[in-house]
Amino acid sequence: MLLDDRKKRILEAVIEEYNATAEPVGSGKIASDYNLGFSPATIRNEMANLEEMGFLEQPHVSAGRIPSSSGYRFYIDSIMKEKTLSPKEKQIIDDVLKEDVIKFDSLIKEASNILARITNYTSIAVGPQMNNCTVEEIKLVKLGQDRLMIVILADNGIIKESIIKYDGILPEENIQIFNTYLNQKLKGLNFEQIYENINAYVEDELYNISTNVIPLVNELNSLLIDKNVDIHMEGTKNLLELPELKQTNTLKNFLNILETQDALKELINNGYDGNVNVYIGQENAFEDLKDFTIITYKQKINDKELGTIGLIGPKRMDYKKVIPIIKYVGDALQEKMKQGGSFDGREQSDES
Repeated sequence: MLLDDRKKRILEAVIEEYNATAEPVGSGKIASDYNLGFSPATIRNEMANLEEMGFLEQPHVSAGRIPSSSGYRFYIDSIMKEKTLSPKEKQIIDDVLKEDVIKFDSLIKEASNILARITNYTSIAVGPQMNNCTVEEIKLVKLGQDRLMIVILADNGIIKESIIKYDGILPEENIQIFNTYLNQKLKGLNFEQIYENINAYVEDELYNISTNVIPLVNELNSLLIDKNVDIHMEGTKNLLELPELKQTNTLKNFLNILETQDALKELINNGYDGNVNVYIGQENAFEDLKDFTIITYKQKINDKELGTIGLIGPKRMDYKKVIPIIKYVGDALQEKMKQGGSFDGREQSDES
C-alpha cells in the first residue's frame, strides 16, 4: 500500500516518538515537537487515516496512537534510513570476532554476546541442524582402559563428540581397526543417510572382530541423528527491564518463550540465508510473540547452514540502529567462517 509523503512523515514521527517513550502518541505532541509544517488538525486527521489503513492502533479510546505491526513493516521497508555504525561499535565487534576460536559454537556465542551488549536487547545464537551435513572424518580416541571417545568432524567444520564407557578393557588394536574401517565406509556420506542405513555400512566383518563395536555403532547413530537445535540466549535481563514487560500478559508470554523456545526454533529454521530477516508482532505465527520482534541473520557458506544469530525485543525496537548492527556482525561472522584455519575444529579433534 502506497502512502503519500505527508502520511509517511507523520507515521515516521509517531514511530520515533513511541520508540522513545513507550507511550501512546497524540497529534499535539507531533505538531509541537517534530516541526513537520502541518497543523495539529491535519496531523490528527492523517493519524486517523493511518489508523483506518492499519498502520496505527489506538489502545484506549482516550489515548493517543501506537504503531501496528503493519506500520512498523512499512516503516522498515519504505521509510527508515539505517544508521551508520560508529567507529567504536565496529571496533568492539571486530575485536571480539578477530580472536582465534577453534569451535564454531564458541564463535557464534561470542557474536551473540556482543549483539546483546551493543543493542541492549536479548540475543539469540543457534547452531546448525546437522542432518544435511556429511562426514569428513571420524576419530576414535581411547581414554583410559574402559572409555572411548568418538569425534565426528562434519564438512562444515562442526564437531560432534561423545564418550562410551565399557565394562571391560578395550583392546587398542580393535580401536585402530574400527577407526580405519569407519572412515573408509562413512567419509563423505550424509549424516541422515548413514543413520537410515547404518547396518549397510557396518558389515559383519566388523562385528566378527569384537562385540565392542555394538555400543560404538549405537552411540555413532545417536550423534548422527541428534536434531536438537540448542539456543544460546544472552541479555534476557535487558528485556525484563523494558516498560512493555511491566504488563503481566506480555511478561508471561516472554517467560513462555524462554521456557519452550519452540517459536524461536521454527522462525530460525524458516529464515532466509545470508540476509537479515525481521518478524514483527503479528507476523509471527505464535501468539506468545505478538508483542515482540525477532530479527535473525542465517549463516550459510557453499550451501552449508552454519547457524543463526539474532535478537528478540519489543516491537518498539530501534530498527534503524539494530538492523545494521546485525548485518555487520553477521557479515563479520561469515567472513570469519570463510577464512577457515583452526576455526574448522581440526585442531581440537587432534588434541583429543
